[in-house]
Amino acid sequence: MTDWIEPCARETGPAYSSEQVELGRKLVARDDLLTSEKQRTRLENGDLLLDVAPMGNGESSNGSRELIRAFAADIGMTAEMAREYRGVAAGCDSGLRQVLAESAVMVSYSVVREAALGFSLPKETREAENALGREERARRRQDRWEILLRMLQEPGRRRLTAQEFRAAIGARPIPNSASAMTAEKIVEQLERPDVRSAVMASVMEPAFLVEAFAADPMVELKIRDSLAQVAQVTGNRENASVSEETDERLVLQFRRRVNLLYGLVEMHPEQIINIADEDMLNDLEKACEGVVHWAQRLHSARTSGQAGVR
Repeated sequence: MTDWIEPCARETGPAYSSEQVELGRKLVARDDLLTSEKQRTRLENGDLLLDVAPMGNGESSNGSRELIRAFAADIGMTAEMAREYRGVAAGCDSGLRQVLAESAVMVSYSVVREAALGFSLPKETREAENALGREERARRRQDRWEILLRMLQEPGRRRLTAQEFRAAIGARPIPNSASAMTAEKIVEQLERPDVRSAVMASVMEPAFLVEAFAADPMVELKIRDSLAQVAQVTGNRENASVSEETDERLVLQFRRRVNLLYGLVEMHPEQIINIADEDMLNDLEKACEGVVHWAQRLHSARTSGQAGVR
C-alpha cells in the first residue's frame, strides 16, 4: 500500500529544514550511544518533532501524518516512534522536566511516557480517554503526573521503575512471587498451557513489540527467521510472508545504524583518544579491522549478485 501525499507536499518539497534533519540524526545517534540519557534525548527529539509538526486540531489529517512520516524517515526513525516522542514531549512541559532534572530519584523515559500518554493502560481505557475532550484528557494526564511527583517524594527512594509506576496508575500490576523467580524457573512455567497462552498474548501486544523492535532491530529479523523455519516444518508458507510495512521498518532501523557509523567516523581521532581508555581504543581498532573485512565481503557480494545471507 502506497502512502498518499498531498499535492502541495509533492510540489513544495519538505516543510522542514536541512538543519532540523541534521539535528534529528544527531539525536537518534545519541539515543543509541548514550543509553543513560534516553529520557533527555527522546524529549529533545519530541520537541524537534513538535517544531516540525506542531500539535493542533488537524492531528488526524493526511498532511500531518505524511509530514511526520517523511521527517522520521529522513532522520532514521519509524513514524510510530516519532509520533510517540512527539506526544510525550507535548505531555511533559518545562516545569515537569525541571522537577525531574532536579530530583535525586532516577526516572526512566518509560516512566515519563506512562505519565504523558498512559502508554500501558488497558486498551479500553486508552480509547475512552482519547474520546474525551482536550481539557478532560489534560486533567487525566495531570492526575498521572501528580502520582509520579508524589512517588518522587517518598523517603529513601532512589529510583522509580516503569513497573512500579504502571502499577500505581493501574496499568500493569507488579508481580508478587514471580518477581523473585529466576529466569530458568520462569521458563519452566511455559510448560503450563495457561501460562504459555498468557505469555504469547503479552508478547504479541503491539506496545511490547514496539519496545522490542526499537531496542534491537535484529529482533524482527530473528522473528522472521523463526517463522520461516516453522513454515518449513508445517508446510504453511502463507504465515511466513512479510508485509511491505515490516520491510520499511527494517530499512529505517538499518538506516539508523548507518547514521551511527557516519557519526563515529566523523569524530576526530584526538577527540576519541581524549574520551576512550586503552581497552576501549584496542576494541575500537579491532572493530575497525572487522569493518574493513566486512566491507570487502559486502563489495564482493554486491559485485557477484549474492543475497539472502544474514
